[in-house]
Amino acid sequence: MREAIDSALAQTYENVEIIVVNDGSADDTDEIAMSYGNQIRYFKKENGGVSSALNLGIKEMRGEYFSWLSHDDRYTPNKIEAQISAVSACEEEDLICYCNSAQIDKDNNVIKHSKKNKFLNSGINPWNRALLALIRSSCFSGCALLIPKRAFIDAGFFDEQLKFAQDFLMWMRVLLKEYNVLYVQDECVQSRIHSKQGTQTAKDVFIKDSSIFGKLMFNPLELVSSRRENYIYYMTLYFAKNNCTEALELYRKKGKFSLLQRFRITMLSSYGKIRPTIRKMYYRIFRHIKTK
Repeated sequence: MREAIDSALAQTYENVEIIVVNDGSADDTDEIAMSYGNQIRYFKKENGGVSSALNLGIKEMRGEYFSWLSHDDRYTPNKIEAQISAVSACEEEDLICYCNSAQIDKDNNVIKHSKKNKFLNSGINPWNRALLALIRSSCFSGCALLIPKRAFIDAGFFDEQLKFAQDFLMWMRVLLKEYNVLYVQDECVQSRIHSKQGTQTAKDVFIKDSSIFGKLMFNPLELVSSRRENYIYYMTLYFAKNNCTEALELYRKKGKFSLLQRFRITMLSSYGKIRPTIRKMYYRIFRHIKTK
């Protein structure tokens, strides 16, 4: 957490407000945050989950743009400056900015440098292309985004019934409000991979979340789907790959797929059942990280 706050304080862009939200933590979070004095704005609340903490931060923020930083990740010093400069150079108002992220371990060693998102073009991507990229990329890294505050007024805030998929649903809602995505390839975020992070320890909660946001998004995605941009099909592939059986069956039942698409969904569903074991072995053998 201290590294995260320090990386926010070290930004080369000076007009930054740093809000720290303690979501009912029982460790030394309070002591660490209080040690920064008036360098940050600190809010302490009862535990309500990531969504409630994010929503509090958004409602309390005074600036025009929102940039999310998880307690176990870090920004490079130029993160905000690079994204603000890129957005300022464009004439569009309804624009969110996305950058690249590296993966680091618990000791800050870089595990993997980012690669270009193959589904996004450098520069401005229309909202419909960005929505397809979001689904095919299995979500965007929330910490890599810079979002105008008005996007949350237009699309609503994070869904507090979700624990891990709240970001996926949020970005879908923003893009469906026709916010385009400006993609800059600067590597401005260091995302930490470790055995205690929620995405490694609560797979059952993630699957439950997938069922909820799958139901919420089927009709909006079906409404904007076309032969060229078949959001329902790629969302079905996402659920198959992640072994989200309830959401998968909903999309299988209601979606309109060709024979070839059905075959691919079936094959990916089979892979999804063994994917957690493959992922576990990969991190343990090649990255020396224990995951669950």
